[in-house]
Amino acid sequence: MNEQSAAEILRVANDMSEAFRSTVTEAERAALDARHAAELDGAAYAGTTSQIDFTLDALQTLAGDMRSVIEQRAERLYRQALEVYYAAEELARDPEHAHLIEQVETMRLAHERDYGYPPPARR
Repeated sequence: MNEQSAAEILRVANDMSEAFRSTVTEAERAALDARHAAELDGAAYAGTTSQIDFTLDALQTLAGDMRSVIEQRAERLYRQALEVYYAAEELARDPEHAHLIEQVETMRLAHERDYGYPPPARR
């Protein structure tokens, strides 16, 4: 990769970063900003390293930001899914909702298959 290629890749990475940041919530944006608060100023950093190294670092930062947001969202969805499981489990104890017993068992087995252990007990 030469400096010209690196500059073009950096332009595309910046466009991707802007597009990605337009999809995150305010809370996610704040978390990303906090994550980068201790980093060197981009302009100062760019002046101390090659365009190629700066471009590689920018791509790694973008990938890390995406990974962080995806992991946070997956964790939030997991907690929400557990709440659905707990609610179904509780309802299934009532004879009026006995039809949910099979669904609760299916959810429990899916959790065991995906995580290697049954759903954790409700806190």
